Amino acid sequence: MKSGRGVASGLTAVALAATTVLFTASPAAAHGIGGRADLPLPAWQMTWAAGFAVASSFVMLGAFWTRPKLEKAAVGRRLPDLPVGAGALLVVTKLVGLVLFGVVLVAAWWGNENPAVNISGDALYITFWVGLQLLSAVVGDIWSAFNPLTTIADGAARLRSRITSTPLSPATDPDGSVWPASVAIASFLWLELTYHSSSSPRSIAIFLTLYSVGVLGGAAVNGRSFVRRADGFALLFSIISSIAPLFRDDSGHFRIRVPFSGVSTLKVVPGTVGFILVVLGSTTFDGFTRSVTWGKVAGDSTGWTLTIINTLGLAAIIGLVALAFLGAVRMMSNVTGDSELELSDLFGPSLVTIMVAYAAAHYFSLLLLDGQRIIIQVSDPFGRGWDLFGTKGYAINWALVSTGVIAWVQTTSIAVGHVLAVASAHDRAIGRYERDMAMKSQYPMLGVMITYTVVGLIILLGAF
Repeated sequence: MKSGRGVASGLTAVALAATTVLFTASPAAAHGIGGRADLPLPAWQMTWAAGFAVASSFVMLGAFWTRPKLEKAAVGRRLPDLPVGAGALLVVTKLVGLVLFGVVLVAAWWGNENPAVNISGDALYITFWVGLQLLSAVVGDIWSAFNPLTTIADGAARLRSRITSTPLSPATDPDGSVWPASVAIASFLWLELTYHSSSSPRSIAIFLTLYSVGVLGGAAVNGRSFVRRADGFALLFSIISSIAPLFRDDSGHFRIRVPFSGVSTLKVVPGTVGFILVVLGSTTFDGFTRSVTWGKVAGDSTGWTLTIINTLGLAAIIGLVALAFLGAVRMMSNVTGDSELELSDLFGPSLVTIMVAYAAAHYFSLLLLDGQRIIIQVSDPFGRGWDLFGTKGYAINWALVSTGVIAWVQTTSIAVGHVLAVASAHDRAIGRYERDMAMKSQYPMLGVMITYTVVGLIILLGAF
């Protein structure tokens, strides 16, 4: 683990120096979805400090990070095996995943139509979408052990193999395109961020049904590996898990590594970078819809008029985020002579830490505050007046975290996420080019990182 300690100490030095600037500023107003924005301190101060932190980290990396380190650090150290057999544990988690999916689906189709008492909305949008993103960044790809779609697809494939006496098809397709997963996750983002009735349990029921039928139908035609390429949620959690300190190697053993180092070994196949840009752009749009500017654009629109406006806005923001990255790639290509596609695949994974940082910044308060509703709803998932587990009377603690803590977590997440992105891109560049060329090649990427930082904080802090 010598290389791991080297990376850890290097990242610590860069992070300390970069965030020193950040912490000399006062926390500014910040908010998440449904969160609070009641810390009216100068937004320009935090924005300037964070942008400077990203720029200064680039200078320090150039001076002290002179050879690639992340790939070796990503190997990590093997942990002791679990006392319970992995196979038996996986059977349990798969069954739990199926039961939970069934409960949410039944609640969405036949439960109380009031989204405040029906578990489907909070389970999908908060516990699952937000909670698992943040959890995957810490403990790894935990969803893969619960995913009901892979359980159904694998079970159907085994049954078909026995009935037809044919060999079982492989579970993975390492070189297959993941563009289907981009389409799948875009459909969810459309529902969540643009559809005028996204909180309706029946809308959620229709989405979950169509999503499942589409993914499983594709698996029936193309083989069970299609689920791994088409399930947008599974792909997202898998990509995010690359920054987690805990992971399972190809042999199934648990290992621990330097946090964030796994980005260097993230496998990029056709569609991976596009998928990251879609998710990153969607979170940016989500924050933008809370701004005064967007309020003027949407006005008093309702129904399908609002849905159309939101859809156009979502597409535009995703397009701008993608154009910024692709523009940097084109400039890098002019400097290095490498193809744009090659450079996109090489440096696209560096955006993962930004994607996670945006999720933490925008949804941290939502998960901790609004997410408490799930405690009440588990006792009455269908909104029928039950109290199965005695939690029906739970009182949500809206003071669980202070506005100051929320502000620091949100703004620091943005800055640190971009600093780590710069470090990841630098590590890849220094491993491919001579030092001078590596630094020159990263100027366009640095510009994009600073732009993402500034724009992200301006949106987050409601500065326009």
